[in-house]
Amino acid sequence: MTSSNNISSNNFNIHESEYLSQDRKPLPLSSTPSTENIILTPRTHTPIRLNSPHINMAELAIHNNQKQQQQQQQRSKQSSPLFFSDGKVSGPGTVVTSASIATPHFQQQQQPQFSNFSQISNNSSTTTSQPSTALLSSFSSSSEMPITTTPRYNDRQDLNGEDTDNDNNNNNNNNNETNLPRLVHKWSHTHSILCCLASPKNRLLFCGTQDGKILVYDMNTYSLTDIIGLENNNNNNNNNKNNEQHHPHPHPHHQQASILTICLNKDETRLFVAGSDSLVKIYNLQNQNDNDNNNKNEKYQCTHVIYSLVDIGDIFSIHWCDLTSTIYIGAQNASILWCHISFDNENLSSKGNNQQTNSKNHKHEHEHEQPTQHDHHNHNHNHHQQQHTISNGHTTKNVSDIERLPHFRYDKFFDSKGPGGSQNTLQTNHNLLKRRYSKNTNESHHHSIKLIECKSDDIIRFAHNGYVYCLDVITNVTIDNSSESTFLISGGGDGIINIWSFNNKSSGLTKVASLENDESILSMKIQNSLLYVGLSDCSINVWDLLTLQMIRSFQFGDNNFDEILSLDIYDNSIYKGSSSTGLIKLSILNHQFISDKILMSSEIEDGVINAVKIFPLDNKIYLLSGATKSLSLWDITATTTTTTTTTTTTTTTTNPNHNSKKNLNIDEEDKFNINNNNNNNNNNKKKLSNDDMLTMLEKYVAFKTISKNPQLYLEESRHCAQFLCKLLNNFGAYQTKLLPISNGNPIVFSEFKANHNGPGGGPGGGPGGGNKRPRLLWYAHYDVVDATKNEAKDWKTDPFILTAKEGNLYARGVSDNKGPTLAAIYSVAELYYHQQLNCDVVFIIEGEEECGSIGFQKVINDNKQLISGGTSGGIDWIILSNSYWLDDLTPCLNYGLRGVINASITIKSDKPDRHSGVDGGVSREPTMDMMHLLSTLVDPITRKIQLPGFYKDILPLTLSEKKLYDNIAQYSGIKVSTLMTKWREPSLTIHKIQVSGPNNNTVIPQIVKATISMRIVPNQDLSKIKQSLIDTLNENFAKLSSSSSTSTTTDKSGNKLSIEIFHQAEPWLGDHENKVYSILFKNLKIHWNQEPLFIREGGSIPSIRFLEKCFNAPAAQIPCGQSSDNAHLKDEKLRIINLFKLRAILTDTFKELGDIS
Repeated sequence: MTSSNNISSNNFNIHESEYLSQDRKPLPLSSTPSTENIILTPRTHTPIRLNSPHINMAELAIHNNQKQQQQQQQRSKQSSPLFFSDGKVSGPGTVVTSASIATPHFQQQQQPQFSNFSQISNNSSTTTSQPSTALLSSFSSSSEMPITTTPRYNDRQDLNGEDTDNDNNNNNNNNNETNLPRLVHKWSHTHSILCCLASPKNRLLFCGTQDGKILVYDMNTYSLTDIIGLENNNNNNNNNKNNEQHHPHPHPHHQQASILTICLNKDETRLFVAGSDSLVKIYNLQNQNDNDNNNKNEKYQCTHVIYSLVDIGDIFSIHWCDLTSTIYIGAQNASILWCHISFDNENLSSKGNNQQTNSKNHKHEHEHEQPTQHDHHNHNHNHHQQQHTISNGHTTKNVSDIERLPHFRYDKFFDSKGPGGSQNTLQTNHNLLKRRYSKNTNESHHHSIKLIECKSDDIIRFAHNGYVYCLDVITNVTIDNSSESTFLISGGGDGIINIWSFNNKSSGLTKVASLENDESILSMKIQNSLLYVGLSDCSINVWDLLTLQMIRSFQFGDNNFDEILSLDIYDNSIYKGSSSTGLIKLSILNHQFISDKILMSSEIEDGVINAVKIFPLDNKIYLLSGATKSLSLWDITATTTTTTTTTTTTTTTTNPNHNSKKNLNIDEEDKFNINNNNNNNNNNKKKLSNDDMLTMLEKYVAFKTISKNPQLYLEESRHCAQFLCKLLNNFGAYQTKLLPISNGNPIVFSEFKANHNGPGGGPGGGPGGGNKRPRLLWYAHYDVVDATKNEAKDWKTDPFILTAKEGNLYARGVSDNKGPTLAAIYSVAELYYHQQLNCDVVFIIEGEEECGSIGFQKVINDNKQLISGGTSGGIDWIILSNSYWLDDLTPCLNYGLRGVINASITIKSDKPDRHSGVDGGVSREPTMDMMHLLSTLVDPITRKIQLPGFYKDILPLTLSEKKLYDNIAQYSGIKVSTLMTKWREPSLTIHKIQVSGPNNNTVIPQIVKATISMRIVPNQDLSKIKQSLIDTLNENFAKLSSSSSTSTTTDKSGNKLSIEIFHQAEPWLGDHENKVYSILFKNLKIHWNQEPLFIREGGSIPSIRFLEKCFNAPAAQIPCGQSSDNAHLKDEKLRIINLFKLRAILTDTFKELGDIS
């Protein structure tokens, strides 16, 4: 027997929100930084992005002067941030002056490289004669050597360009030192860097340039190792001499057209390059570590050249999909093309020259079978035959094949001769270049190049009404009821995001949905299910691809001409490269003000950042940025590492796609195969173990799903919803999707089909061989109450890091309601895996329960058929676990909750705040009226609520219920009258009274506002009581004066009354004697070895009674946590054994429910 002293004071926890939002705004949320903190630099020019597909850089160079031609042949400069123009290294005591910065001569000697120069620089006492700026590196106009300076937050400069915030700058640096990016290295080039990416496996950086080169940098030495696009005529060259002066001639298969986009395959063995020449070239990277001297000329072999007979113009975007072995192409003519390529049967090594290869053997590579309307009219008849052959690993190309390429294709207008057969200078140079290209190609015998023509059917013409700037692929998601799980996302100059599904039968694309933005889409980034798009008006829109909602829009001042050319995401921060404001890091979370951003680019770049790419390497996260004439490498690794003390070991993530410092993703290998076999059995059992459930719980609680403030945690809540979708899909759910809410977090819907093949019938069969399986709905929520900032101060552990201690798990939401949710999911998954699931199970997991279940009822009503299973017969049972035991020792079953009505009562005077010494007693005061009005609601003697007919519908106490109360009183020592008052009797509470004006003792407030709540009990009609409350308040207020109105009442002194009902929840009473409670009671007794108590609670769960009425099905609740779990309070916990026992109890219960007829 447990005495009353052992009953926790928190054993009557409420479940409705403590933070009801009365003014929740619809999505998308708008985030606008302060305009005074926008950092702008003068815009001079934007690099060439749109070159004619028929004019290459060699032809454009004819119009350049001799000096510009020489500059294009100079060596791409390499510089370390520690070196100044005198070649000395910054060290302790070094003083950097403006004179030293402007030294015009650069020592052309091999300099040592430092991968961690900041550690050296930080030890120096470097000062400058110039004012401190926000630049991490700044270049003098006469020197190409970068100088490191300290970055700042809240950068502001006055009109004279002087620093106006030096003191604040010092404080900000001290407070935010761990968040500052670090410039690792910077390289300069003669032309703009238009695109870039990293190959961590090869430890290489690739960047495409405006002058048609692909620069290759080594991450080990930070040196330029190769220039793809120039022919290497010196077999004995080394990294220190590998510059453009050693490569004077164009590569035989590469023209100097601007490189606009590049990408890699998943294994980083293939580099895909495209640009203004309308071609896609594929390079083999597998030989880049080959030390064989015979292969030094072929370090990066061009193995394929893809083209189209359609004049597609510039290629702005490409994406290689390993899943379909397809390259997708976004072009200037608004079309999307694709080409299937198989590398399986190809000898990727340059050593296998003797292997017989024929492109016809490749299933998706298409030879030229007939000439087209684009062919020259002088082509011979033999051009109908195959125009290039491969013999002994060599490629022999006919001139007619070359003329099929866009650069050499005959154009009736531009290539026609003038009067007398004359040609202009451009035509002459074009023909010379064509002949030289053909000659070099025929004389090239070092490796095979395949010309691949895109099929005429493999194209979507006018996929957009503008240039197709962006392409990407998202996998393992469900979008807009599509049966596919992999989608191509495209963004165009028309501002439209098109979502395409892959058609397996035709190998084509089918448009699934279109999302409209106000301006052109120039860049985009997919993070989990969220799509960030950078627009041409200096804004970023965030779309949830699972619900097709725009959930947020970032605005960056009034500079609508500042185009966001590139962006990437890491650690809740956006790194955006723009056409005039440079490279800027800003926080996604609004509580880290967007105006507190870091300008990372230098003035020498004119504010133009064309490309931004984030990648992991050696347990660090780097950012690569391509600018006007430079390439920069930044270390942006989040320095705040976190560890846990749970039963599983975790490490800090280095994946840039993760939304926090912990690995919150669910990998593909987390899936299990429903078919039992020896190969998968052990792995499947591991994925269903309690240890794996704790691992998932660790990830689950790490999401800050605080529904109280969507402007702060909107993205984390969406990531959490996607986390649940992936988990349920990996366990074999029949269907899983997010149901969008217009002004809140989405609802996770998932369905498991019964698959038991035992005596009850096969899958889909009912008990005893019937046609209908029972259908169960499990209700839960993934949102939590706040535990950040002030709320987290009293916690002994980090609220969002799962911590195991003394048999308990500590974290916000571990007990309410994330732990019980996972227990239910794992119990269903275990039954489904063993093919013992006797009933269909539907999960409804909402994200707004702590805020009054905003939008929940509407979405459930709109999707009633989906949840009910169509014509299958509807929901039979509703079960949830969102409650607690009466104490810490005795298991319980909850069968009743009170309802609630929250109201705000306001009395406002026509007169402003006044002084009591001047106007006291002149007229009726709002505060006095409020006191009189509230006193009319409750009898001062009996404490009964004074509403007409309020107690008429309350159910009488039955003998069976009286026995339940007596049993609880005998066990706990709590009086029966106290239990009944808390659980089955209504109440009215005045929570707070607020007044306007200053907080002193002489003011007569103009406005007084009171917040009250009424707890109602089962069988009371919520709508009637709500209206009765409003009518009673209006009538009693009218008695204070001679005039009244229906909705707003005004007394003769000008005081007005207004009433707002901002939250309501119906009471609920379950049948504790029905089949579900009987099964739960039995299983609780078996697993805990004692009889559970039937209890009720005085709090409210907004959705439970609504679900009962909506689906005409009884609900049952099985508490998981103890009374001391501290839900909504500091140090929220859940005992591990309670979590494991709940899973076991639910497993047995779900198994038995299928036998209920």
